Amino acid sequence: MSTLRVKSALAALLLLSSSACTSSRPPSQAGVSSAELSPTQVALRAFVDAHFEDQFRRNPTFATFAGIHTYDGELRGFTVEERAENLAALKARLAALPQQVDRSALPALDQADYDILENHLRARILDAEVVRGFERNPNTYLFTASGGVFQLINRDFAPLEERMRSAVSRMKRVPEVFAVGQATLKNPPKLWTEIAIGQAMGTRTLYAETLPQAFAPVKDAALQEAFKQEQARCLAAIDGYIRFLKEDLLPRSNGDFAIGEAVYRQKLQYEEGVTEDIDSLLAWGRAELKRTQAEFQTVASRITPGKNAMDVYRELGKEHPTPAELVPVTNAMLEEIRQFLIDKQIITVPSEVRAQVAETPVFNRALSFASMSIPGPFETRATEAYYYVTPPEPSWTPEQVEQHMSFYNRYALQIVSIHEAYPGHYVQFLWTRRVDSKVRRMLGSGSFSEGWGLYTEQMMLDAGYGGGSGLNADKLRLNQLALYLQRLARYVVGLSLHTRGMTYEQAVRFFEEEAYMTRVNAEREARRGTSDPTYLVYALGKKMILELREEARAKWGKDFTLQRFHDQAVSYGYPPIPILRQLMFSEPQASGTK
Repeated sequence: MSTLRVKSALAALLLLSSSACTSSRPPSQAGVSSAELSPTQVALRAFVDAHFEDQFRRNPTFATFAGIHTYDGELRGFTVEERAENLAALKARLAALPQQVDRSALPALDQADYDILENHLRARILDAEVVRGFERNPNTYLFTASGGVFQLINRDFAPLEERMRSAVSRMKRVPEVFAVGQATLKNPPKLWTEIAIGQAMGTRTLYAETLPQAFAPVKDAALQEAFKQEQARCLAAIDGYIRFLKEDLLPRSNGDFAIGEAVYRQKLQYEEGVTEDIDSLLAWGRAELKRTQAEFQTVASRITPGKNAMDVYRELGKEHPTPAELVPVTNAMLEEIRQFLIDKQIITVPSEVRAQVAETPVFNRALSFASMSIPGPFETRATEAYYYVTPPEPSWTPEQVEQHMSFYNRYALQIVSIHEAYPGHYVQFLWTRRVDSKVRRMLGSGSFSEGWGLYTEQMMLDAGYGGGSGLNADKLRLNQLALYLQRLARYVVGLSLHTRGMTYEQAVRFFEEEAYMTRVNAEREARRGTSDPTYLVYALGKKMILELREEARAKWGKDFTLQRFHDQAVSYGYPPIPILRQLMFSEPQASGTK
């Protein structure tokens, strides 16, 4: 799920700015006039503005994604020289932060912004200097080539002809992207090169079919001819890259995917604010996995006594809408879930604007079952939020259609919709657009964003959604537990692959045996874990949010309500949860992680 969203420290680029932009340049922090700010606060805001403006210039695709369209016709940041210059700039900015801004003189919210930005800089430097995916992962260059043009057709932020001109301009540098990749890649893990070979065909389809289809309505003959010329150059470069991957890189791909315990702990510190040791994290994950498996068995036995739990779970997959009913059924379901939030005072829904349910775009259907597509924080025109669901392909057999639609059984679809829309990512987006801080609109933690989505799946059932008890409630609960087991397996596998020597094959078996997944799905999850080491954030974040809720319950006593807790938690954006805790309970904040 949520595959249209970027899983990284830059995930907040999917969140809409709360202030109205009258130009293509990012606004300064909103909500407080400069006359009301202290000199130190002014210095922090100036530092933040300068940092993001510099990063938009250095990475135009990042700018487009954020809703800044000054650089839509440019493609930069992928050459060895550009990467080195950006790393030097990040280091210089990290060193300058304490020199230009006195953290101790800032109020609590600005201290939080300081710490988030400081650790964001540290995380970016760690990735560029130590992890070095641009030398180890051939997918890096495929992402650059595809992401640069995909962003120009994904949202209607400008007339199609204007976006086509930007695409043609960016395409001029795409052959250079692949040339740099061939010269830079050293010793990737064999699995990553194999994955890249498969992904490269998707990139080729984007250039060969998707882009010309998207730009077909443009009537400018000269522009269409220019596009065809650049398209031919790009396709030749992609074909050359595929040959390079198969004939040159694959035979010498003997690298290790594991980042190691020291780097893993640094990533957790900088990105999630978590400093717990790996053994303790693993111990909780394994114990929670066993507890959830036992609950899964118990709930299944209540639904159909004496029957194998997985057979009970699979039987529920037969209760699904037809492909033609998928969008209207999902839309009606969202309204029911949204009304439950309001009636039961679960969380304030700060807008009457609905997420629009739509079929996943054709060019992205291989990547996603369900996802939220949300505009960047500075987007002013294409501000719609789409909840995408993926229909089966017309060419599929009845058996393939049935297997696909079983994912959308009436119980699983409700859990997925809770996670993606109400009160999950869409409601979190609505709250974050109200945040005045540019830092907390732009930057956040995966453990809060994905942890929030996963937390809401359980919280809603605990709050009585689906009836609270009885057969319908048990069927919902079984699907919620199945999805939680998958996230717990990610938690254990991510840690184990990168810090405890787990092999890819062992990871596949773990998903099969511990999360009850089919071989195909287990392989997909294990592959992701080799290159997404911190995909533990779903379960990690849910754990921390539940702990935070219990702390609030104890501290607020009779004044505690779910609505008060939820409203306050999401009102700050989605900072790392340890920072959120300090803000919620007004505790003095320690200085940023070193």
